[in-house]
Amino acid sequence: MAELRVAKAFIRRVAVYAEEHAIDLAAPSSEALGVRDSNKGVSQDGTSTALRIIKLQACFALTQRSTKQQAQREVERQQVAAATALQPVLAASFGQADTAIARQHDLCKVSDCIAAFVLPHISPSSANAHERVQNSFASIFSAASLPRLASLSKLEREVELKHLADITLGICLFSNCSPEDVSVEGRMDLESYLQLLEDAKQRCTLLQRALQDYTDAVVHRGSSEAPQETIMLQLSEELAYVHQAYALCQAMRDHLVAALGRIGQHHREQEQGLSELQGLIGAALAVPKDVVQPAFEALGRRHLVMLAEQQQLQLQPALIAAVTRCIDADTPQLAQELAAPGAASSIMPLAPIMDDSKGPSDPSDLAAAEAASGVVRIAASDAPESAVSHLSLAGFCPVSFVKRSGLLMKVDATVGFVRYEDQHFGCANKEFLDWFAASPQEYMDAVMSQAVQHPACIALLNLQSCFRDLSLDKLIEAVEAEPETLNGACQTELHPIAKHIDYRYEWNEWEHRRKALNMVNLRQKRTHGSQTILSHFRRENATQVWLPKGVASQTHVNKGQSMPRKLRHIAGLRGAPGVQMNVLNLELDLGQPYHR
Repeated sequence: MAELRVAKAFIRRVAVYAEEHAIDLAAPSSEALGVRDSNKGVSQDGTSTALRIIKLQACFALTQRSTKQQAQREVERQQVAAATALQPVLAASFGQADTAIARQHDLCKVSDCIAAFVLPHISPSSANAHERVQNSFASIFSAASLPRLASLSKLEREVELKHLADITLGICLFSNCSPEDVSVEGRMDLESYLQLLEDAKQRCTLLQRALQDYTDAVVHRGSSEAPQETIMLQLSEELAYVHQAYALCQAMRDHLVAALGRIGQHHREQEQGLSELQGLIGAALAVPKDVVQPAFEALGRRHLVMLAEQQQLQLQPALIAAVTRCIDADTPQLAQELAAPGAASSIMPLAPIMDDSKGPSDPSDLAAAEAASGVVRIAASDAPESAVSHLSLAGFCPVSFVKRSGLLMKVDATVGFVRYEDQHFGCANKEFLDWFAASPQEYMDAVMSQAVQHPACIALLNLQSCFRDLSLDKLIEAVEAEPETLNGACQTELHPIAKHIDYRYEWNEWEHRRKALNMVNLRQKRTHGSQTILSHFRRENATQVWLPKGVASQTHVNKGQSMPRKLRHIAGLRGAPGVQMNVLNLELDLGQPYHR
């Protein structure tokens, strides 16, 4: 499993980080690294609860990374398709010819380009969709507009084509289109997403109930058992797991609510735009284009925004399914003997057992220490809502995390808050708030050290920016880059059966006789050898010469000339007695340059 590989790699990197920064990972911190002597706090596959928390975080990060890559690939595919559709119109030869046939051909190029832009964004079930797009485009662009389009630069031409595509899309959505083209509900199954949202809400409710049970159990045992006890360590780790599961489910639920809300808002704006266009056009035979075209363009752009929101929403079910599957496989169950006997308070008791070896010591004069620390007290009634909803450390108490060996307790908003270095902090009770206000910097340093000892809490406390070397995203990239190796083995027979087979055995008697005769004939043969000067047994000799250096020269003009050919022919040696001998001299001056 990829998430388990990432979790183990994260644990190894935490150990290296702790060694580099001289942070002691002694017990119980070694248990956070997956090493536990007892069987408590260990799942069926042998991993500790802390390792399962990191595994859950890695599962969410891996699935989110995969969905982002899938969305990026879809965007790149659309960009490539758009660039391919634009290529014929952006070519340098576009609009150069001035004949009627050439203009008609260029107009078809522009129309096909606009159709390639618009068709993927309307209902593919319409049989005459291409014809409707061409008719809509013909109403806003004609052959008379080609010279202006051809005179634009490449960048201006691309912007103009996208502008025409938005107007054409708006016209297609407005006129002669089915309701599925206008409404995004026809392109997606909203019922399934609403059911998915309902399931996420129910899961959040169940996890919130489990969170309350674990908190009550910790509060019940907090005043009687030390934080280093095995039972308290187990409860703290399981409480952290439930906190992490609830935080992820709550984030996915909020994302679904926001996405469905944006789609609904865009749909209402689309319907309002259609109503305004209907009132603007009505039964009029002609409407000025500077009035109606911006409305059509806005209609088309809103539709594209709705489709982009839909594509993002379609990636959420895979993310929710992966995280839910991981939560269901590793969610701890509170043992009956560890549960609180009654309805305990969800706020930390006033006198829990503390680990005084962790964190700063309590000053004798809290008021003077608080005045010197520079913190500002904020009453619960005066705290701004933005500060309450965005508390530092994700709304967990820093004092309980330091003094209670990594115990995560939510702050009590009724006791107020403190502002320190433009950050707002809260604590589980008023006493803890007084301690933190007296030594805020010392407690924050202790929180950083304690977070390394409990690495599963780094993401829960929103401390990723403080531990950039322990980033899960960078670790996932490193794990994906390294090759995956597997251990393989093969097993042979312990005592294989020996094969006593003579492959040279021959059953044919005449073959044996033939071999015998050949052997007898061979024994009667003699081998003679002699060496002569011309035999191949002579000594090998080798010589080496240096060939003359090849020299050539080349002139600007190569010319050739041949001498005249002279022939002599004697006639009259034979024939009648009165024939005289004649000597004929011929000079054939052929092949000269002036004969060419």
